[in-house]
Amino acid sequence: MVLGTQKDIETDASIKELENEMSVREIMSEKVIIMGVEANMSEVAQEMIKYNVGSMIITKDKNAAGIITERDVVRKIAEDGIKPVEISAGDMMSSPIITARPSTNIIAAAGLMTRSGIRRLAIMEGEDIVGIVTDRDILTVSPGLNTILVDLIEMNREQNLPRIPEQEKGVCEYCGTFAEDLVLVNGLMLCERCRDAEGYYE
Repeated sequence: MVLGTQKDIETDASIKELENEMSVREIMSEKVIIMGVEANMSEVAQEMIKYNVGSMIITKDKNAAGIITERDVVRKIAEDGIKPVEISAGDMMSSPIITARPSTNIIAAAGLMTRSGIRRLAIMEGEDIVGIVTDRDILTVSPGLNTILVDLIEMNREQNLPRIPEQEKGVCEYCGTFAEDLVLVNGLMLCERCRDAEGYYE
């Protein structure tokens, strides 16, 4: 049987505790700003600045219809060159809104956000949106998750990268000439010419 390190055990315990005890209610921001679909993007941007929020819930007939983030505003204005007053919130918003209940644990919330490709999750109680949770909120309170995510990213990066032999300067152990591109081949440091002669290709 292979036992994990103390760090592994502590991380597993931390994540298990989060799964069982911490819900999104405990980390969500209750500052939910709402505007109707008829508002233009200039008005939306002004309200986001006024209330210092990174997202805005857009409503239609008093029901939540979509969400707009500060990134949406910047991209539409900066990249597409559209004047803010010429586009409505209804045309800009992402819809439908991905939601979770306040009792949802943060591990489940993180999984939902990952699967949906979103960075902000609306928290809905009954018919009302009562809070917003961001990816940063989750990672701030769950260092164990942060560590696992970093490890997974690094593992995938290493698996996807081609293995490139390390090169260094020195004397080729086959022909005896100085070279700046020696590579270890079958226990010998060989220059490019000798590697080619031996049938070794990078």
